[in-house]
Amino acid sequence: MEERCFIDDFLENFDVILKNVKEGIIVLDFKGEIVRVNQKGMDICKEGSEENLKRKILNIYPEIESREIFSKGYSIDKCKNHVEINDVKVEIKIQPISYKNKDIGTIIFIYEDLNYDKLAKELENNNKYIKEMETILERAYDGVVAVNKEGIITIISKSYAEYLGVNQKDAIGRHVTEVIDNTRMHRVVKSGKPESTQLQKINDKYIITTRIPIVKNGQVVGAVANVLFRDTRNYNLFYNKINKIEEEFQNKEEKQISEAVYVFDNIIGDSDVIKKTKYLAKKAAGTKSSVLLKGESGTGKELFAHAIHNESKRSSKNFIKVNCAAIPNELLESELFGYEKGSFTGAKTEGKIGKFELADKGTIFLDEIGDMPIHMQAKLLRVIQEREVERIGSNTTKKIDIRIISATNRDLEAMVKEGKFRRDLYYRLNVVEVNIPPLRERKEDIIPLVVFLINKLCNKLDKKVNGISIKAMEFLKNYRWEGNIRQLENVLERAINVVEDKEQILPEHLPSSITGMITNNDKIESLDSIINEAEKHAIVNALIICNGNKTKASKILNISRSTLYEKMNKHKVEI
Repeated sequence: MEERCFIDDFLENFDVILKNVKEGIIVLDFKGEIVRVNQKGMDICKEGSEENLKRKILNIYPEIESREIFSKGYSIDKCKNHVEINDVKVEIKIQPISYKNKDIGTIIFIYEDLNYDKLAKELENNNKYIKEMETILERAYDGVVAVNKEGIITIISKSYAEYLGVNQKDAIGRHVTEVIDNTRMHRVVKSGKPESTQLQKINDKYIITTRIPIVKNGQVVGAVANVLFRDTRNYNLFYNKINKIEEEFQNKEEKQISEAVYVFDNIIGDSDVIKKTKYLAKKAAGTKSSVLLKGESGTGKELFAHAIHNESKRSSKNFIKVNCAAIPNELLESELFGYEKGSFTGAKTEGKIGKFELADKGTIFLDEIGDMPIHMQAKLLRVIQEREVERIGSNTTKKIDIRIISATNRDLEAMVKEGKFRRDLYYRLNVVEVNIPPLRERKEDIIPLVVFLINKLCNKLDKKVNGISIKAMEFLKNYRWEGNIRQLENVLERAINVVEDKEQILPEHLPSSITGMITNNDKIESLDSIINEAEKHAIVNALIICNGNKTKASKILNISRSTLYEKMNKHKVEI
């Protein structure tokens, strides 16, 4: 396999000679198989197929088949030369190929006159040209790297390998992500789009890189990048500015441009209902249509919005998030549309670009759309219809190309009937409706969700726990989860905080509202409080066993349904 890789590398540099020399050339690999033959070789030997040509060559040089060429170290001068093929007198020269200190194949030269010296000179010139190119690449930039369409490194300059702290020969043949931190070479191959003068952080320092796709016959077959990393001491001021920008971007509230970080694989669950929901969302991602995500609080609507954007053709563009409920009504218009300098008291002197403009060519995610004021609903409708925005204080409009994903946990249809949400806007937003199921409707997903969240939270809290007990898991599976996945995550975070390191999460580590258990055995309670707690525990357990069916629970407890409601209100039991 390694010899085959080397012969392929060699042939890329050798093809120019095959097409231009007047002599016939046959190239065999290490196994004696023909991997190249030029048209002149076929014409001289009057053969119509490579297999017939190979058979005739082996009749003259059987040592090729037995690999004696390699074992005896034959050279051009020591091999036979004057032979006849199909009554044609030709001169044949044969030479083993050594590339990067490995014997990788054989070259056979076939020609009608003694022009071998000329051919040898052309070979020598070609090798000289290759070495000159390598020298130019080393000196033109601080570093050069190239990958094929699978993202495997095919070329890396010695200086760049040294900067990365890797062996140049060892780096070739490995995936670029295994060798270079924060690389985007494989993404450039996938997108086919060049990336000019980009900052990249390697070894806690910045380099400047330009990545260009390699296109052959209309297809992207790889990518090449040049990098600048030397003389970093002269760029201290530049680095300080970049670090300052980094610090500013860490504050999420001050970010203007957002990046979608989640994909569909981040949506945990194998239940039929979540599979169908993900399937519909994926189908919607392939279009430009507006998507309305409906679901209770904590079901993962924002996660779906991220995933839809990342699955769409706009994935390389901006993903702008706007929480309509979190922005004061008087500021929402300036946030969405932006403003010109000096347009109102308190405005920034340089003006401000709005969220719609930032989302141009990308996606804008309008979360809690049901909380948008009526007057802003009219302005949003105009943006959707006209595909243009006008900044506050401006007399001109700007055309934009945006995809709108909105989300709500409110009943928009009821709000339309009540006159609290515009009917025309509702139909514009609700082109593709994706209903995200609550956790109580996908209880088979609780186990994988718990496993995933425990690992996530342990990393976040720098803690180690030994999983969760079967009994504790049963309590989690049978709980109603009005707050959905967000509530489940909060419960698990609390449990991980109170459990000892490397111990298992047990029922006593869960809130009593879930288990109905008394967790503080050392505290002496009054008889009334113990009776009340026991009564509450019995009610909770009965409701869990009956999956929330209050009629069945009252029969198990041997009380009337009205008495059950009274006691549930008394103990504040919500199922």
